[in-house]
Amino acid sequence: MHNQQYLEDLISNQVEENLNLEYKAAGALERHDKKTNEISKDVSAFANSEGGIIIYGLTEIDHLPEKIDPIQRENISKEWLEQIINSKIRPRIDGVEIHPIEINNDKEKVVYLVEIPQSTTVHQADDQKYYKRFNFMSIPMYDYEIRDVMNRIKVPKISLEFEIVIQSIKTTGSNEEIPPNYYLNVYAKNEGSLLANYVCCYIKIPDKCIEDQYLLDKKIRLEGFYAENTARDVLDVEVRGETFIDKLGPTRYIPILPKMKIKLNCDIPRLHQYYRDYENEISWILYADNSEPRKGKIRFRDIDYKYN
Repeated sequence: MHNQQYLEDLISNQVEENLNLEYKAAGALERHDKKTNEISKDVSAFANSEGGIIIYGLTEIDHLPEKIDPIQRENISKEWLEQIINSKIRPRIDGVEIHPIEINNDKEKVVYLVEIPQSTTVHQADDQKYYKRFNFMSIPMYDYEIRDVMNRIKVPKISLEFEIVIQSIKTTGSNEEIPPNYYLNVYAKNEGSLLANYVCCYIKIPDKCIEDQYLLDKKIRLEGFYAENTARDVLDVEVRGETFIDKLGPTRYIPILPKMKIKLNCDIPRLHQYYRDYENEISWILYADNSEPRKGKIRFRDIDYKYN
C-alpha cells in the first residue's frame, strides 16, 4: 500500500475522496501558519471522526485523483510534518503514521501518506476549534458531537479483519484437476480497553462472488450474511450406527477481552473461484455493545489468504 503503484491505482481507478480518504496537492505542505493550521484542522477532523488517510502530494479535480504532485523532501521532511501534527493538535493523537513514498525512485521527491486512527477522545486544532469529517470536508463540531466523541472511551473499540482460506480438494484414482474451495473468515479484534460482550456484523457480498448459487435462488441471502461472537458447546455425542452426532448446547456469546482477537461465527457460503476479479468488494456494518454502528468496505484483492 505504501508505494507508487498504490497511488497510480488510485488514479487509474478514479477512487473518489470520501469520509476516510482525502487528497492534497504538494502546496498543502508549506512552512507558514495558514498551511500548518489547515494541517491541524484536517488531521484532527479525521481522528475525531472514523480515522482514515490523507495523501499529501496527489492533486484532485472534483474529488477525483488527477496526478502525482511530488513534494521536495529537502524542503518538507517527514519529521517536520510529524512535528506540526504533534505540536498543533491538543491533546496529541496517538498512533498517527506517516509513510514517505518515493516517486520514480528519487529519494528527494516524495508523497506523504498519513494514516490517522479514530481516537477515543476529541482533539482540538490549532485555532482552538474542534472539527469532524463531513462528506469531503472538515467542519466545526457542535457541543453534543464533542460530548459524543469524548464518550467513546466508555464503549468497546472493535475492528474487523478478513481472511480467505483456500482449501485444496484431495482426489484418488483420477487425473482430473479439481479447483479448490474458497472461504471467507471474519475476525473481531478488541483494540480498546473495555470488554466487548456482543459483537455482530452484517456483511454484503456481490452475488457473482458466491459459489453456492442455490442460496441465491432460495433468496436466503437477500439481506446479506451475519457474523457474531457466538458459540455452542458440545454437551454429548449420539451414536447412530457408524455416525457420530454432536448434541449442542444453547448459543452463548464469547466476551472479547481488550487486545483479544477471535474468529466470528458466520454463515457465509463458499466463494466463487473468480472472487478476486475486477474490483469486487465486501461492504459491512459493525455493531458492538452500545457503540455507534460502523460501516466499511474492503476489496477482495486486498484481503490476505492462506492455504489449508
